[in-house]
Amino acid sequence: MTTIAVIGRGNVGGTLGRAWSAAGHDVRFGGRDDASAAAGEAEVVVFAVPGSAMEALLASVGPALGGKVVIDATNDMQGSPPSSVHRIAAIAPDARVFRAFNSVGWENMADPVFGGVQADLLYCGADNATATDTVEQLVADVGFRPVRVGGLDEVATVDGLLQLWFALAVRGGRGRRLAFKILTD
Repeated sequence: MTTIAVIGRGNVGGTLGRAWSAAGHDVRFGGRDDASAAAGEAEVVVFAVPGSAMEALLASVGPALGGKVVIDATNDMQGSPPSSVHRIAAIAPDARVFRAFNSVGWENMADPVFGGVQADLLYCGADNATATDTVEQLVADVGFRPVRVGGLDEVATVDGLLQLWFALAVRGGRGRRLAFKILTD
């Protein structure tokens, strides 16, 4: 069992938190006003707030991130880049930072199986085996097959999936129930 602070109670945060609670994890929710308290007691901190809110939020919660696994699931669709991983790493240099849960809609987090096929969740992050195992378990506990793309040098690649998802699901009119599957021989 892992103690997880989910910062954000909306569609993404609520969906992830419910899945992890159902899998037996101790989930604590935090928001703008109580994020530091939730993060302070957790082993894993997941940011699931609008990306535009991250700069102000990190100013207050940053000191509580030291030594923790931190997952950035935010998307600042007006920002460049859309992720906050570099801001997180700068404010908490000893945190093990990952980029995950940002390239599929929250509806797919609630049900990541399509016609009997389990969707993949592509992610990247810290080069730390223990932290990677933790993130892969959390991805699997939501119901996805975890696929590591690489270290934090692959953030732009993972964020490219976000752009592809929006192009297909929203602008392309295929609908939000759309996810990815990596196929190999």
